[in-house]
Amino acid sequence: MTTRSPLRLLIASAGVAALLALAGCSSAGGPANTAEIPTGVAFEGYAVAGDSALKALTSDSGALDTVAISGVSLTSEGGGVAASSSDALALLAKAHSAKKKAELVVDNIDASKGVYSQAIATKMLSSESNRQFVIAGLAGEVEHGGYDGVQLDFESLSASNSDDLVSFASELRETLPAKATISMALTAQTSASGYLAAGYDLAKLTASIDRFVLLAYGEHGSSFSEAGPVGGLPWAQQALAALLTLVPAKSVDLAVAGYGSTWPTTGKGGVISPAEAREQAGSRANWVSAQGEWTAKLADGTVLWWSDARSLTVRANAAKSAGLHGVALWQIATADPVANA
Repeated sequence: MTTRSPLRLLIASAGVAALLALAGCSSAGGPANTAEIPTGVAFEGYAVAGDSALKALTSDSGALDTVAISGVSLTSEGGGVAASSSDALALLAKAHSAKKKAELVVDNIDASKGVYSQAIATKMLSSESNRQFVIAGLAGEVEHGGYDGVQLDFESLSASNSDDLVSFASELRETLPAKATISMALTAQTSASGYLAAGYDLAKLTASIDRFVLLAYGEHGSSFSEAGPVGGLPWAQQALAALLTLVPAKSVDLAVAGYGSTWPTTGKGGVISPAEAREQAGSRANWVSAQGEWTAKLADGTVLWWSDARSLTVRANAAKSAGLHGVALWQIATADPVANA
């Protein structure tokens, strides 16, 4: 799982405030473990290529509109992207056979360290020749591989990257077929100025980007913070409110976690699926309505926080109230099943 960094903000509209109002009441039991997507809300599921994702695509296909196929990264010198793996192409074929669209997600993860790398992104973005090599690779995936579009997931950037990112997006738009979509993942920032500081000049990017995916998770995680919600509602509300001062609601998808984290009293914690969290928590599970997530403290003192089907349903309803384009889920292989309401 990827962690996302939080910041902060002060604005709220009636639609965004629904994030809190729709959180529901506190209960240890909760509804059936299947998320429900209301009519009129698009649903994109992130998928890391492999057998688990193939199975999840089958179970979630009734609700899915788009599959975001993850796993293609910039090369270490920023001059290209690796070709899609056979597993990714199998997932693409499965998505198309189910009459779903499929986007290829390209990121700036440093494979040797397993983290997003500003250095790699800068090598690509700041060089016109590198940008063109990467764009040629992505265009080949769309035109010959069959992807319906591309999602840019460039993280750990700064304001120094913003102009070059705008150039890259514009050049990519000019190169891809007109029918191909371009979306962009945004790390959650809780002030309007925070998005520019994170490298996203949204006023200029809107000319090339069809849809922005707000990564409203990574508020807390066992590898980088004390125990807390994976992506709690108040924090998500702030990040969404900030974003909606910069781009139209109909161009935004709210991305939701389908996982949790563990904080043991000794040693390292880790990532956990909703099903694993429920099994470990048992009767200790507590739905925290203000956060729209579950938590538990186990007998050995380990603290769990997780986002599950109920969490996604809350946020999907809130997305509809706020007039957003839709919701996205990281990731379908580990998350609870999803269906149409």
